[in-house]
Amino acid sequence: MENERGSGGPALGTALQPAVRRIVTDALARGAGATLPTNAEYLAAHGFGAGTIQRALNLLRERGALTITSHGHRGRSVGAIDVGQAWQAAGLAPVRLLLPPSGPAEIDVLEQAMAEGLTDLGIPHTVHHRGGGAGRLRSVTGGEHDVALVSGGVGLPVRVVGPARVLGPGTYYAPGRLVVVRRAAALDRTPVRIAIDSGSPDHVALTRAEFPEDSGVTYRETPFPAVPAAVLRDEVDAGIWHIQRSVIPLDLAGLATRQPRSAASLTAWQHLSSAVLVGWSGRPELTAVLAALPLDDVAPAQLAAVAAEEAEGERDS
Repeated sequence: MENERGSGGPALGTALQPAVRRIVTDALARGAGATLPTNAEYLAAHGFGAGTIQRALNLLRERGALTITSHGHRGRSVGAIDVGQAWQAAGLAPVRLLLPPSGPAEIDVLEQAMAEGLTDLGIPHTVHHRGGGAGRLRSVTGGEHDVALVSGGVGLPVRVVGPARVLGPGTYYAPGRLVVVRRAAALDRTPVRIAIDSGSPDHVALTRAEFPEDSGVTYRETPFPAVPAAVLRDEVDAGIWHIQRSVIPLDLAGLATRQPRSAASLTAWQHLSSAVLVGWSGRPELTAVLAALPLDDVAPAQLAAVAAEEAEGERDS
């Protein structure tokens, strides 16, 4: 699934474009207060002479993209950065976001906040969706996409070599949103056949925490989003599921949910629940973009969306 959200337009259209793009990339990657390479370093690495560098800096200043302080032969330090103006001036490519499938309220709120934040910054971007956090991470580390949204269980154990940003606990899985799904008519029976999605490290960790293998259960391979359907078809007795909006409420379909009960499940949730944005190392300029996104206060908006969804579900029931 793909949504186009903005597109890259023409930049300065001058012979200075390569120098402008290099300076902007360095400034966005290093951040305000950092030092840019010296003229000698730009000349050795990219062939830009001192005059070319100065004209490029003048253009960026006139555009309001960067303010630079010169320190003579010691180089220049980056002052204020207007991320959007710098991005447009350099003619940088759109940011290719790779997000989980829509449905869970936490993910939908995060997607909206990211898209609106990028639009407000003036950063063109595309949005793609793909199931499986490990697959999304591989897509970004391989350069197919630029930024992946994954859980703390997928993003934090990886040695991130590119831009990254970790949000607070509960921003990927809000409290109470991971549940055990069972048939309402079979609650008096001990579940034996347990759904597990081996393609999802999160689902494996959560399932093994709530239903340990040594407790006598048998794992049945089941895609994470399809757990309610598998339970309803009697293919499994129970499974962990991430609550999302459903046309037919689960209770009306004959299903029941409960919170995971084991201490290991709570520990697993604490480890997994943070949302992590992982950027491709081939685009170091994403460092400034991820930092500039207004996501510090996204958790309250997520909780409000969850509450509204639960209230609507109670009315429908």
